[in-house]
Amino acid sequence: MKLNFKELIKDKFVLGTFFLTAANFAGSFLNYLVHPILTRHLSVSAYGDFQALLSFSTVVGIIGAVISMALTKEFSVLALDRREVIKPLLRRALGYLSILGLVIFIVILFFSNSFNRLFNIPEPAILIISSLSLLYIFPLLVNKAVLSGLQRFPALSIINLTEPVFRLVLIILLVVIFPWGVNGAAWSLALTGLVAFLFSFWPIKKINLPDAAHEIKVSLRALAPYAALVLWFIVLTQFFYNFDMLLVKSSLDSETAGLYGALLTIGRIIYFIGGAVPLVMFPVVAGLKNDSSLRRYSVLGKSLGLMAVLAVPAYLFIALWPEFMVKIVVGAKYLSIASYLPSFALVMLLLTLVMVLANYFLALGNYYSLIILSFMAVLETVLLVFFANGLTEIILYLGLVFSLAVISLLFLALFEYNKTRRFLNKLS
Repeated sequence: MKLNFKELIKDKFVLGTFFLTAANFAGSFLNYLVHPILTRHLSVSAYGDFQALLSFSTVVGIIGAVISMALTKEFSVLALDRREVIKPLLRRALGYLSILGLVIFIVILFFSNSFNRLFNIPEPAILIISSLSLLYIFPLLVNKAVLSGLQRFPALSIINLTEPVFRLVLIILLVVIFPWGVNGAAWSLALTGLVAFLFSFWPIKKINLPDAAHEIKVSLRALAPYAALVLWFIVLTQFFYNFDMLLVKSSLDSETAGLYGALLTIGRIIYFIGGAVPLVMFPVVAGLKNDSSLRRYSVLGKSLGLMAVLAVPAYLFIALWPEFMVKIVVGAKYLSIASYLPSFALVMLLLTLVMVLANYFLALGNYYSLIILSFMAVLETVLLVFFANGLTEIILYLGLVFSLAVISLLFLALFEYNKTRRFLNKLS
């Protein structure tokens, strides 16, 4: 047993998973510390504006997330036997994505008034300020992709943790010490990843990537097929994560939007706690894609069990003591949301389950799951846009959509399991 444990802790994948998971938990905790500070130093409507900025930046970041995942896969393949191609691909990606970030920033600059009207943001400058991060965030994602593809997990973990640490420092400095209000919060979004970006070049330089013996022409177009699948997945997951807040901000009054933002801040505790599970599950299931046994279903079962162990206690704590959670996390001025919290916490538990199942099917390249989630996204849009008039209806319809998504994805997993089992029975 001791020998097995020693072998386990020496395994590069296990250690990498430990570092990334620990950084994810620590980063999520630090990000959550930001919200109790903001809810106590900003007005309810200003906090709603900050939540809208977060959601907007996340939606724009979909582009970077797609490219990052595609590049990670490509760098992983090149690391096996074509390491000399990594450096030219890195340089090309840094150049193109720096230009892309600049172009998107210019577009936001020119159309900022339209975006401000759409999301009912009264401060005209905060969207432009927060969007300054686009000038460096895409190159940062390229550097992260290199480190991930080359399995430099400790360095990647440090970079990932640097961002929430620096954001917390900026919030304390620009909102608490110097009371710049929502403008200070916007500057924290603009500068959060700057230290991580500057630091990210150092571990890449330490790798000493080989130079090519001759000039190599690399093209980013080869990443398109995989990027298309990832794009489909990320658009859907970010839709489920952000659409409700953007809808509330654009269609309801600013006070209600701030209250809903506080609901999200508390409810997403469940999502972040259970969200560490796909980080461990995804690479394991992807490695079993061509495995004809039932091992992948065993991994899925263990992942769902692990998610339950992590997320269900968090849900029960929030549901049983909602007023306590409101006071601790966002402050007593948000006590009016306490009655909504038990049902909203259940919605977040269902969303966490959806994400675990969705990542499982993405690892296997299963298109049927994406079709199911696309249908659920359309259903959510119709229900929220045409039938939801307040927080009660929004929570009810979100719970209905996520419940249907969980049932459909579990049914798909059961169907695939039975098909595999019948195939194995025929072989035996």
